[in-house]
Amino acid sequence: MESCERKIVIVEDEGLIAADLQGRLEREGYRVPGVAASGGEALEVIREQAPDLVLMDIRLAGELDGIQVADKVSSEFDIPVVYLTAYDDRETLQRASQTRAFGYIKKPITSASLQGTIEVAISRHRHERYLREQRDWLNASFAAVPDAVLVTDGSGRVCYVNRVAEELTGCAVDNALGRPSAELLAFTYPDGRAVEDLVPVAMLQGTPVSLPADIWLKGAGESRRAIEGTASPRVQDGHIQGVVVVFQDVTLRKFEAEQSCQEKKHQALSRLADGISGQLQLELSAVAEESARILQSLPSACLMLSSVQTIESAAKEAFAVTSRLRTFAQEREIAPRPIQVNEILQRLAAVWKEALPGFTLKLDADPRPVQADSHELTRALDMILQHAHHWMDAGCGIAISAACAEPEGLENWFCVRIAYTSTGEDAAAIERAFDPSWDGNWEGLPFVYGLIKRMGGLITVRMEGSKVTFEVYLPSIKVVAAGVSLEHFEKPVMLLVDANAEARRVLHAHFEQHGYSVLEAGNCDEALRLAKSSEDTIRLVLANPGKDDPGSAELVGSLVHNQPEIYLRLFDGYREKGPASESRYLTKWDLLEWANDLLGSAAWVLAAN
Repeated sequence: MESCERKIVIVEDEGLIAADLQGRLEREGYRVPGVAASGGEALEVIREQAPDLVLMDIRLAGELDGIQVADKVSSEFDIPVVYLTAYDDRETLQRASQTRAFGYIKKPITSASLQGTIEVAISRHRHERYLREQRDWLNASFAAVPDAVLVTDGSGRVCYVNRVAEELTGCAVDNALGRPSAELLAFTYPDGRAVEDLVPVAMLQGTPVSLPADIWLKGAGESRRAIEGTASPRVQDGHIQGVVVVFQDVTLRKFEAEQSCQEKKHQALSRLADGISGQLQLELSAVAEESARILQSLPSACLMLSSVQTIESAAKEAFAVTSRLRTFAQEREIAPRPIQVNEILQRLAAVWKEALPGFTLKLDADPRPVQADSHELTRALDMILQHAHHWMDAGCGIAISAACAEPEGLENWFCVRIAYTSTGEDAAAIERAFDPSWDGNWEGLPFVYGLIKRMGGLITVRMEGSKVTFEVYLPSIKVVAAGVSLEHFEKPVMLLVDANAEARRVLHAHFEQHGYSVLEAGNCDEALRLAKSSEDTIRLVLANPGKDDPGSAELVGSLVHNQPEIYLRLFDGYREKGPASESRYLTKWDLLEWANDLLGSAAWVLAAN
């Protein structure tokens, strides 16, 4: 029997009951390498014998009762425990349930219940240990992977997600485990159709399957990410145990590629429009002038008078078209400045709310300024609303919202979103929405595209089913303090000292991105030389010198004691000092907040890219 290989320790302070249990177990083929009558003795026996299971009487004489001993056995030795007791009062059962016991046998004990409970407990413990080993292996394999990783078991249910997958799907690991993978991986095509579940396909095929091109993942709330990735079968001992889905957020890359493509097309059309208009204006001007000269020379009763008037009128209309075409091609510059989008949307809402049925407006909950021109942005949004008014289904309404685009993977952008249900547009029309039309109308969406682009912004439009969504992206600005005047100031200069080149790169990019001018040095001596030779006034010093850097004391003395207007912060591995239990590593955002708080009184604006 398999049971003869299994060792069971009995913890029972009644000698007769312990001897009876030992006899029963040995007759069933189990080995009983030790019997203990107290908690302390039990821990010694278990430590020496490492049994497969422990039968534990709840009521033991001595300092430790069975429940306390069982808790130590589970946590220190990872050995399953089955309780033995003649008591079933609520308090005892509640305490026992809080431990990781694998069974509960009430005295007097029958042979059938004894063996059955032992076998189930050992089997369950082995399964839980296997799951923990799988979890630990998955954590070790995928926790540090920069891509999102989701692993399923053989039935397609989630058994692991890493931190990146949690963020992209918007589902925490505790809520993800055990759910069908298709519930978390809500992939859709651009038109809103759901992507087929590729997990069973990867298992059937037995080889990796690439996720379809141009798909999106719907996360928490309104978040939507462009995704690329693969689904690969997970093989163990020659058998497919599940699927590993690895995917990346390519929203920013896709966004930039689409904008680059749109911009190249727009530039080509502008050059074409400029060339055509320049050539045609000369010819049409000559036709109009010649027609006017002929009209003046013809008598009023001449039969050709009507024809010449028609030629003159057509030439003038064509000349007006080429003038608009040239205006489109030769756009004037716009100087963006910090403005509040919420204020613009509130003014537009006051104008459009009565005209647009089902109008809803959701303002930015954490208002922040953006780089734009207030007048031109108002004009651009108004034109989009005019377009929506023309095409929208009045019964479905129109929704406008404004928020930071960081949840969409576009960290430094602010997004104004206008969505409606269209009654006559199709995907082909939406794809050409920003192209100038050959009927001479460049005052609509093509003009909007130019306005937004000249403000340093971006604009997109997509269609999912019959729903059309315009998205206007504007460079967001991080304000140092509430109530700060939205004006431009000279960038504050900071000195960054760190022997770790990668850490310097991260912090340098982060602070420059948020409006600082950054000087960096690899050690304290280099930092002092840099500070002395710099023509700029250094306001902040962030220093994480190496432990063997001899210049730390001089750095403090020279830059702080001699120049009290400088703020210096020394680190030891960027760890925040405090009680050991509360110690933590600082993030780049913590350091930026510290810098902004110190210099906030200067009232400058830190602009994001």
